[in-house]
Amino acid sequence: MNYRTFTDARGKRWEVWLVLPAAAERRASERRVFADRRTENRAYGTERRVTPDRRRSLFRRVGVAAVFENGWLCFESDEEKRRLAPVPDGWNDADAEKLQAWCQAGKRVVKCGPPG
Repeated sequence: MNYRTFTDARGKRWEVWLVLPAAAERRASERRVFADRRTENRAYGTERRVTPDRRRSLFRRVGVAAVFENGWLCFESDEEKRRLAPVPDGWNDADAEKLQAWCQAGKRVVKCGPPG
């Protein structure tokens, strides 16, 4: 289960879910291990491209901080939102008291939503 709800000691209802960043967001460095063989090894011939590389993404890649690379728990109520990383073992089976403790330990973040 990747989604839970609980009520804290003050009667506030919280939703909590697991967030796992996409592989592209986790990528922090160049993936290529070997140099480009087209220019290094002449057995492949010389570089024939005369135009710039067209494979650049048109979309902005958003990275995540190192502490969040392996995911985090997101806690949200009507009034606030928090993030906790690393994800505690057994969070999906924890009781409301434990979830509340983790929620309080989480870092408060700006809660965004649709304008209105």
